[in-house]
Amino acid sequence: MSFGGFLSEWRRRRARRQAAAWVSAMDEPFAPERQRALTAWLAEPLHAREFRELRAVCDVAADLAGPAKAEVLESIAGRASRERPRAGLLWLSAVTSVAVLAALTVGWLWLKDQGYLHRMYRTRVGQVRSVVLPDGSVAYLNTRTRLEWIGSPESRRVRLLGGEVFFEVVHDPSRSFRILLAHSEVQVLGTRFDVYQKADGDVVVTVVSGKVSVEGLGGGPAARPSWSRRLTSNEQIEYSPVGLVADVHRVRALSVIGWREGMIETRGERLARFIGNLSRYTSQRIVIADPRAAQMRIGGAFSVRNVDATLERIARIEPITVTHRDGEIIVGYRSLRGSGGSRS
Repeated sequence: MSFGGFLSEWRRRRARRQAAAWVSAMDEPFAPERQRALTAWLAEPLHAREFRELRAVCDVAADLAGPAKAEVLESIAGRASRERPRAGLLWLSAVTSVAVLAALTVGWLWLKDQGYLHRMYRTRVGQVRSVVLPDGSVAYLNTRTRLEWIGSPESRRVRLLGGEVFFEVVHDPSRSFRILLAHSEVQVLGTRFDVYQKADGDVVVTVVSGKVSVEGLGGGPAARPSWSRRLTSNEQIEYSPVGLVADVHRVRALSVIGWREGMIETRGERLARFIGNLSRYTSQRIVIADPRAAQMRIGGAFSVRNVDATLERIARIEPITVTHRDGEIIVGYRSLRGSGGSRS
């Protein structure tokens, strides 16, 4: 190693030791002079980077789920014998600093692998992705979705904060798999099903295979079920925070999850409803300017990967117009005369 490389590595290690000292003292109130000293130390970019990285490790290690929280935190702390900075002593010894960092890092990785830590999964507009949850189940996230793992090795739980997820749940008779929503809960042992929480709070649950239990939860701390339903293959239910919108009914479940292949299918659905679904896949606002267009019904399978092309395709076979204005997509109505198309 060159002298320059040696000097750079020495500075980085010293900054890490100093960062460990500051982080270890953060749970005690700082006197004004100590706060000024920290501010001055953080003015150096290398110091600020090491401090942020170490704080991130500590924060994640402290954010545990499940009853093992206190026990695991104690275990991590016990593996790193901390020495509190005394008056006039700003830094921990090199050995202690490295021990703190190593224990926290190893502990964080172990906890992550074991499923103790909360995890957030997100998708952008138009993005579809799949993730493997800590219990081995697979979740396919549709556009604009936020899903949080809040489980532990003893409890398989996720929270759907918005959007749509298709779950392939690993069968485990000893631990049910639970999806928590704002005013409901979905519970299974192992199956394939889709949960879509709309922007207005309504929820649609569709079962591809297996059995699913859905409960509407009342308000208050007890959150007791206000209603419950059981669904099986090719069944669907839709409900709002105040009750059922559409009770259990038969559907072709595979058409519901066509979004995994970049397609949405409709059979005689009103254009207004179809457009509401299609708009999830674009950052542009789609406005239906004529109520006659909103009420017409369409059918077929359409791509969600190119919203403009899909609207143009519909305009070729239906009496609608599609224009772009001020960052919006305007859908209008045109006379059938001379359209060269027919309505579905």
